[in-house]
Amino acid sequence: MLAASSGSQAVWPKRPRRRRAPLAALLLSVAAGIVRSSRLCYLLPVRVSPARLEHQALARRGALVALLPLPGLVAAAEPASAFSNRVAQVKGPKQPGFQPQGVGTGELNGCGVAPNCFSSAPGTDEDHYLKPWQFSDGGVQGAIADLEKVISAYPPGQKEIDGGGFEIQQVDASKGYMYVQFESLKKGFIDDVEFIARAGSDGSSGEVLVRSASRLGYLDMGVNAKRLNKLSEDLRALGSRWTAPKVTAEAYPRYVSENR
Repeated sequence: MLAASSGSQAVWPKRPRRRRAPLAALLLSVAAGIVRSSRLCYLLPVRVSPARLEHQALARRGALVALLPLPGLVAAAEPASAFSNRVAQVKGPKQPGFQPQGVGTGELNGCGVAPNCFSSAPGTDEDHYLKPWQFSDGGVQGAIADLEKVISAYPPGQKEIDGGGFEIQQVDASKGYMYVQFESLKKGFIDDVEFIARAGSDGSSGEVLVRSASRLGYLDMGVNAKRLNKLSEDLRALGSRWTAPKVTAEAYPRYVSENR
């Protein structure tokens, strides 16, 4: 019906304004509809082929295998988990470091600038150069046999070093090479020690090139010197055929002064 006005003209009645729903309410309504739709989709029966089921099972199995630790990777991260001749168990997480490039290859590396290494490798500077140990008879195989005997009898923990024990990693008498890892009781630091025996012109006498080095840190607090002095002492105790001088403050003043 038309509403009468004071004049002769009629006017349309005003419609009530519709209240618009807030934008947030609209978004919630749409989201609820999507959720209901997705739930309905899960309730609907879906026919899956056997081949697809097998593919899904294999995919799940592969995902589970990927979550498992790989033995090879664990061994690489911690090459010496626990040596059997240790004097005690290392407390806390170990820090063995990674095996340096060139170590264990049958050739000797030199040393860096840090006073935590000795090496008989040619080109090593005087602060780190260790004169080769000499043997007068027995040849290369006899020298390696003596070294293996002395190292096997080495007492972990002597002079409060190498309490984590040690292990001979490689020994090849025919090539005159031996590689040993020593572990500290504190934090499980690993030191690499290598020996290369070379025969002289007579085939009986010769020399042993030695390298003893820490993997981590700058100072070694005298560890490498104490280890080498014990091994050289035990070699000299085998008989007069061995000449293996000690590491002394007179020969290595920088090493001794910095590692006090």
